[in-house]
This record gives sequence, structure tokens and C-alpha cells, in this order.
Amino acid sequence: MFTPSLQFQQLTGAKKVQIGQSSISHLHKSHAEKWRYQKIAKIKPLNTEKKNNEELEENSLQSQLKRLQKQHFTGRVDIDVCGQTWKLYLSLGRLAWASEGVHERRRWRRQLIRANIAREIKTKQSDRFECRDYGLLNALSAQKLINKEQQIAIVRGVVTEILFDILQAIEVADTRQSKERSQAESDNVFTLIPRLGVRPSHSDTGILPREWTLEIELSLTIVEKAWEAWKKFGLARCSPNLAPILNDRDILQEQVSLKTYHRLLEVANGKRTLRDIAILMKKDLLGLTKYLLPYFRSKAIALVEIEDSGQAVAGDRVERKNRGLILCVDDSERIRHAMENLLTDAGYRVITIGEAVQAVPTLLQCQPEAIFLDLMMPIANGYEICTQIRRITQFKDTPILFLTGNNGLVDRVRAKMVGATDFLAKPVDRERVLATVEKYVKNPH
Repeated sequence: MFTPSLQFQQLTGAKKVQIGQSSISHLHKSHAEKWRYQKIAKIKPLNTEKKNNEELEENSLQSQLKRLQKQHFTGRVDIDVCGQTWKLYLSLGRLAWASEGVHERRRWRRQLIRANIAREIKTKQSDRFECRDYGLLNALSAQKLINKEQQIAIVRGVVTEILFDILQAIEVADTRQSKERSQAESDNVFTLIPRLGVRPSHSDTGILPREWTLEIELSLTIVEKAWEAWKKFGLARCSPNLAPILNDRDILQEQVSLKTYHRLLEVANGKRTLRDIAILMKKDLLGLTKYLLPYFRSKAIALVEIEDSGQAVAGDRVERKNRGLILCVDDSERIRHAMENLLTDAGYRVITIGEAVQAVPTLLQCQPEAIFLDLMMPIANGYEICTQIRRITQFKDTPILFLTGNNGLVDRVRAKMVGATDFLAKPVDRERVLATVEKYVKNPH
């Protein structure tokens, strides 16, 4: 086989280079002869590379699954990519179900929401299903709580998500490996083991009709198209199973309007994955991620791993939607962070401001249910800001809660005189803050 070292010998006039059946035995050859042999030498690695590519293509995930389709394989296909595992269930060469990977419960809940199924169902203890979710789907079908279209939509949703995750894992692992080894030395980054006869249900009555299964080749085409679009926007290493979370509020406030900032706070709370958010907002996953991409790049919003959840994905949205918006004005970044964290955890939406002069303009835009106001700030103190707010008719009854390290009687009296609703001493105490908010903030209409 031709190697770079042979090419170097040839170009520098080495005494002998073996190429196929011919050899160059003399140091000095004409330029024409050198060019001819160099051309032959260059062809061989191209043929080798082509052969390697053909072997890689033959062993690719897509090729192996298509072979199983042609063989009308029935059973389970175990796929492992660097320790991550997935299971595909085939019925006569068609996709019947898929399982494992991350967030199985979240994945199941997303499909119910997408198919507009409000009711969940539990399987009986006596039911024996290899896949819990497949058992739930079977029970929904048996009790006629789901129609054929919804059934197929759920199967397609689960299979599509898992195939996408497998393709992404393979490409990320392959890219990492290619940096360490040459293509010729490259090993398969995944293993695929067919297990004949293994089905998602252990009973014959638990297998859903074959016409509710999916064609492998068509499913792969759909997923490959989605994956190529995902990569096109530089998202190859960005898993849709990650959750956006606010990383730097100051950078985000500089990038967006107050209205957009407020909307992003609801999205980037670190409790829902990109897939969860897309389902809840009824948005295309790629479109949503493209919208958030500038904030990822500026590091205003980060992406983090989160655990699976046994609860409904939409549950926290229902619990939080009427808790209200709180404005916190304080020149201490530490206090702003503490207030935002504890109020957000309690289900409130929070906007924080570090400069007193921004308080009134922000207030007019967001119209919060309550205002936390630091007493001692540069340029304008809390008394002055409170006086300005009370002059605005629409905020004459809005709770204004002073936060201060000056807890004297004079300060309290003066606070009342300018229209403060209550007075909280620093350092911030979680229980007192939440008790005060609950005292004055009613559920917004």
C-alpha cells in the first residue's frame, strides 16, 4: 500500500520504490517518467479510501437496519454508542417501538401532549411488558381511549426521537474518534446486535397490529433530513435533551427588550428540555433552538443536563402560571441573584434591575404585582424611587417592599411616609420574603 513516506522517497529521488509490479531502480529519471509514476502512486490511496468508505457505508446504522428490513426481521435490535443504549423493536422488518436512551418518562408525556391525549393510564401488576410505555399504549388502545391516528402518531414520535438521538450520538463519537485516529484505523463507534423474537410485550395479546408499525427506510429518511438541518445550524453537539437555563441576566438584558427578557425567563428555567418546551409552546424544535441560539452563543443562556421526571411535563406550567411577576431593584448583584432564585423556585416570575434610574421605565413596561426596592442606592435612593412610583396613578396600590440593612425606627417611619407597603431587613431571609410576598400578592387575573 502506498504511504506518505513512499511518496516522499519518490519525490526526493530514492533508489527504489515498489508500486504494484513495477519499480524505479535509478536515481535519475526523466520528468515525464517521474510524473507518470507519481500519478500512479496517487491513485492507489484514493482507491483504498474509496474501499474504506464503501466498508463504512456497508456497516453504517442505516445499512444494517435496511438489511433487517429486507430480511423481515422480528425481534429487538440493541444499539450501543459509547455506553449509551437504545432498543428498537421490529415486526417483520418494520419498526413497532423503541425504548431507552434518556428521559423515557418525559418522552412518553411529550407524545401524549402532541397527540392531544389528556388522560394517562396505568398497567396492571399482572401485565408483563418489556417496555412500560408500550404497555401503557396497549392499554389505551384496548380501552378504546385512543384511535388509530393517535396510536401511529405516538409510535412515530417515540421512534423519531430515538433514531435522532442515535444518529447524533454516532456522529459525535465518530468525530471525536477521527481526531484521534486515521480513517483507515477507525473502528465502528457503535454496536448493533439483533435479538431474534424479543418483543415489547411478552404476550401475544399485547402486540399491536402490524399496520400500526413504521417502514424503516422512510423513518430513516425523515430523521436524516431533520439531523442534517440540525447540523446545518452548528447544533451537532447540542442535544435536544438539554435544558436551557439563565446563565447571565445582565448579558441577556443587554441583548433583548424587557418583554422578550420576561418571556425568556419563563423558557430558560432549567426545568424543561428543548423538546419539552417545543411541545408545550407548539413550536418546531429546530425553530425554537434557532431562536435561542444567539443567547447560547453569548452565554446569556446555558444548556444543562436534567433528570427524567415522573410527573407531567406540563405540570409545572400549570402550577406556576398565575403566581405573578415581581420586580426587584437593588444595586447588589448578590442580593438580586438571591431574590431571583428564591422567588423563581417559589413559582414567581422575576425581573431584576441594578440601577435605580431604570426602575420607573421598567415598571411602566412590565407592570409587576409587587416591587422589592433597596433603600440605599447610588444616584437615587429607595425613598425617592418610591415617591416617584406613588405619583403614577396605576401603581398607587402596587405593593412596594423595602429591603434594607438600616432597620431603625426612623427609617421605618420615613418609609411609610413615602408610601412603602412593608419593610424587610437584610440579609435576605427566604421564609420572611416568601411570607411577605404571599401576604400582598394575590393570584393575577
